[in-house]
Amino acid sequence: MNGMANADGRAGGHGRVPAGQFLDDLPSGLYVAAHVMFLAVGLWLWSRASSHALPYSAALALYAVSQVGFFAYFAHLVTMKVAVLLEQTLVFAMVLLIVLRATA
Repeated sequence: MNGMANADGRAGGHGRVPAGQFLDDLPSGLYVAAHVMFLAVGLWLWSRASSHALPYSAALALYAVSQVGFFAYFAHLVTMKVAVLLEQTLVFAMVLLIVLRATA
């Protein structure tokens, strides 16, 4: 093999294990709890920024929305790649909005 991962995610033929493989052994509930916390903190930060009339407060809502993709993954509605792509796209848009509004 050329080092590509097998269907179970482990590197094929070379005995190498991808970094972080041990995380796959942790219960899914732990990840759901982490994303619930990320969502709650994102909503709290958005609320605080809005109440202080920060010019980029709406951008913080994108971070909170980005967590929804992971809930869709845990509900088996999308693949992990789709969840990560959604999250990264929304975080990119958030950073872009913050920088553009802060430098306008």
